[in-house]
Amino acid sequence: MREDQETELRDTRLRRMKWRANGLLALAGVLYVAAQALEAQQPWLRWMSVIAEAAMVGAIADWFAVTALFHHPFGLRFIPHTAIIPRNKERIATGLSLFIQTNFLTSAAVVQRIREFRPARTLYGWLLKAENAEAVATYVARLTAYGLKALDDERVRNYLQQTIARRLQSADVAGAAAQVLDLLTENKRHHELLDGALRALDDVLARPDSQAYIAAEVAKSAPLLKWLSDWLQLKLDDRAALKIVEVAVKKISEVRHSQDHELRKRFDAFVADFVKKLKTDDALRDKVHRLRDEALESPALARYVGSLWSEFREWLAAEHDRRPASLHQRLTAMLESLGRTLRADREIQEWIDEQILRAAPALVEEYRAKIGRFIEDQIMGWQEQKLVAELERHIGPDLQYIRINGTLVDGLAGLIIAALTQFVR
Repeated sequence: MREDQETELRDTRLRRMKWRANGLLALAGVLYVAAQALEAQQPWLRWMSVIAEAAMVGAIADWFAVTALFHHPFGLRFIPHTAIIPRNKERIATGLSLFIQTNFLTSAAVVQRIREFRPARTLYGWLLKAENAEAVATYVARLTAYGLKALDDERVRNYLQQTIARRLQSADVAGAAAQVLDLLTENKRHHELLDGALRALDDVLARPDSQAYIAAEVAKSAPLLKWLSDWLQLKLDDRAALKIVEVAVKKISEVRHSQDHELRKRFDAFVADFVKKLKTDDALRDKVHRLRDEALESPALARYVGSLWSEFREWLAAEHDRRPASLHQRLTAMLESLGRTLRADREIQEWIDEQILRAAPALVEEYRAKIGRFIEDQIMGWQEQKLVAELERHIGPDLQYIRINGTLVDGLAGLIIAALTQFVR
């Protein structure tokens, strides 16, 4: 609607300017006729006749020039070099495309513009406005709700379930697990996990209350200690069990602080052997795939996943929910927090700007020719009438000013020429 209103305003302005230019030509014609008729009684009207005559010549010449840009004057197609724009549409499209590519879409121009724009500062300034974060959160929540509503169709659910189940049933889970383990164990990355586990275990066992509890449980229920106690006729109290726990704690500490410990080597050998079996041992691979199939066919798993999906869908689909735990409010808070964090961190601002400025030249070089071709194709796709109408709508009023100025200037020029001629005589 706004575009239609803008078009109507431009058309109205063009028509108004044409009426003014044509009216001035008509006025010059009327003055010329009147001056010629009354010149015998009023000799001074000769000068008015000269001015009006020169003005008419200038007005007609400029009318012809302006009209010839867009149309054939009086519809006379045999006049050369008229309807210049529609007849040269292809050349204009190519020239405009090249002009934009070489003057507006150069790497230097775009990079300079981005540098002045300062993307990071503009981004956090935009995010810090509550209405912007609110708007983005609303769009995301609305889009999510729409997507979930579409996916809730039974046909879509059946298709997804069948497709996913079919893909999972044919997936090489054992081979994928082996590849993941290969990646995790490359350069002994898995030792970081082992160290973390040992560190946590060491921290727990180092606490006296933990040691006392474990020792008591060992003394009560360890079959070996009971057998030794009965066979040797000894009474192993909590102190003996605690000593065993202390030995275990010491052993864990040794493993933690020694990268060449024998238990680490055994751990590496176990992991490597397990990865190898996942790749080559048919029995183990079949067992993994049977577990996969049992999981996929399990009604309990299906109900569990279904309940999770339902709860997740209900939470996400609450488009108008404004409670603190809702998706909308969490997204809003997250975006505002991102803006505040970005504003406070100068280094990340510089990093964002540097990355954009570094990537811009390659993107400009890659896409500017495509943008140019798009502009060219758009112009070539217009009908000649549309091309003429659009150009005349935008630059026509200014061209009518040329007609008006030409009428006045030529009238003044005619007066000056007539005066000089009279003076020379």
